[in-house]
Amino acid sequence: MKSRPISDYIRFGTGLRYLQDAEPNWSIHKKGTILTNIDDFLTLIKEYDLIVTERAAFRLQELRDELAGTAAGASLTVIQAKALGSVIRNLRRTLFAEAKGRVAFIVTDKRIDVHKLLNNIGALFAPGVFEKLPEISRYDFAEAGKCVAFERPTSGAFHLLRGTEDVLRRTYCEIVKRNRAKLMWGPMVESLRKRRSAPPKPLLDNLDNIRMSFRNPTQHPDKIYDIQEVQDLFALCVDVVNRMAALLPRKS
Repeated sequence: MKSRPISDYIRFGTGLRYLQDAEPNWSIHKKGTILTNIDDFLTLIKEYDLIVTERAAFRLQELRDELAGTAAGASLTVIQAKALGSVIRNLRRTLFAEAKGRVAFIVTDKRIDVHKLLNNIGALFAPGVFEKLPEISRYDFAEAGKCVAFERPTSGAFHLLRGTEDVLRRTYCEIVKRNRAKLMWGPMVESLRKRRSAPPKPLLDNLDNIRMSFRNPTQHPDKIYDIQEVQDLFALCVDVVNRMAALLPRKS
C-alpha cells in the first residue's frame, strides 16, 4: 500500500492533456513544456505500476528522444505536433483501459486525526509516553491506528487491547519484583490492588472495566465493533496507558 497525495493524480492528468493538445510552435526544451511533461508522464506511469501503459509507451519514448536531440531553442514543427498528438491519443486508450482495473481508496475523516493515526500514533498519547512503551505495544498501537483510519474497527480493537495489555505487563513487572501473579490481565490488576502502595484506584478501576467490557468479549467471538465504538475504545486505552506510563522509568 502506498500513500500518495491527490495532487499527483491531478498533475498526471494535466500533463496528459497538455501533450494531447500540443500545437506547432510550442517550446520543446523550456521548463514546464513538451520534454518536461513527457518525462513526468513516463515517470508517473512507472510509479503507478501501469505496466501495460508503460509497455505501450515505447513510441512516446522514441519521439521524446527525437525531440531531445533538437536545438535548445527549438519549437514543435507541424509534423512533430501532429505526431505527438497521435501518439498520446493512442496511448490514452491503453491508459484508460488499464486504469479501469485499478481502484484508489480515500481515507475519510475520523474523530481522531487521520494523519496521526497513519503517520504519528505517538502524538495521540501524552507527551513522552509513546517512547516509554515496550516495542510490542508500540507496534500494536501503530497497527490500531491504521485499522481505525482504514475502517477495520474490530481489527483495531484487537490491536488496542493487545497494546494495552502489553503495557500493563510491563507496568506490573516494574512494580512487582517477587511473587508475581500470572501475567494475565485480571490476576495482574488484582495483585496490584493488594499492594500497600497500590497504583491509583481510578487506573485500576479503568483497567478492570476495559478487561470486562471490551477485552474479554473481543478476545472471544462475542463482539464486533463499529467505527465509533473503536474510537471510544481508543480514548479509553490511551487514558490508561498514559496513567501507567507515569509509573514506568524513562528509557535511557
